Amino acid sequence: MKIEFKFATACVFAWLGIVSPARALDPSARPAIKVDPALAAQVPKFYRERGTLTAGVNPDVAPIKFVDGDGNIVGFTPELLSAAAAVLDLKIKLAQSSFDALIPGLGASRFDVLLSLADFSSRQKVVTFVDYLDMGMTVVAMPSKAVTIPSLDALCGMQLALPRGTASMEKATKLSEKCQKDGKQPISVATYPDSNMTLLSLSTGASQVAWVDSPVGYYNEAKFPAKYKVIHYNAEAPYGIGFGVDEKGRQLASVMRQALLKLQRDGTYDALMKKWGLATKDAKPDFPINGGMR
Repeated sequence: MKIEFKFATACVFAWLGIVSPARALDPSARPAIKVDPALAAQVPKFYRERGTLTAGVNPDVAPIKFVDGDGNIVGFTPELLSAAAAVLDLKIKLAQSSFDALIPGLGASRFDVLLSLADFSSRQKVVTFVDYLDMGMTVVAMPSKAVTIPSLDALCGMQLALPRGTASMEKATKLSEKCQKDGKQPISVATYPDSNMTLLSLSTGASQVAWVDSPVGYYNEAKFPAKYKVIHYNAEAPYGIGFGVDEKGRQLASVMRQALLKLQRDGTYDALMKKWGLATKDAKPDFPINGGMR
């Protein structure tokens, strides 16, 4: 018997009412970071002459990239990319997109770079990644429920919420099948459009636990301690998150990596990690190109 995924919609309409339409940040605004002339000279002429990179973004994951109360796209990744661009004497224009339209938009040259995307080996056929985070997974519950998860096996028989379309869905399926082989109850999984919806399901009582990326889990635990508590961290299969460019942008990826390394050396990368509440174990300070192995 295989696990049955339920596509939950009960919380969606409530959430839609509290989020304003996103506005891209002013492309002229960027961190006070000095241009590195030697690196700027290595930016391909196509990008250098335009001076602005259009970055496709699906702002659905706080604190990585999300829409604030004023309707602006903010977060760790917009600031990191803006800082790297400043080193290269470039500006960033954010262009909001649905997740499904990101890679096609890159291929159609609507975007020069993708702001934040999981670096899977299957995607490397069409996207060149510059990884900047190495994310694990967290299991989150409401503190008032006193739920404990010493290991993922303890999820058997529980109501689990997941963001739709993530790698966690496959792992949840395998875990549920193992539960049944071991004579335990399967995991009851409900999937939601994004991490916000997934966590909201805890507050409504639709789910007992939520499984989200570690930056999301720790950020929400710190910001809403009465609502969310990380009860388990799973680092057995972390995956890289990176900026993505297409084939013509491979040289841009190389020089972008050098700009990121410069930001790591001068403390900017660590300062942004701290500002946005990201765990040190999620850092990827060597910024590999196409470092994803999954």
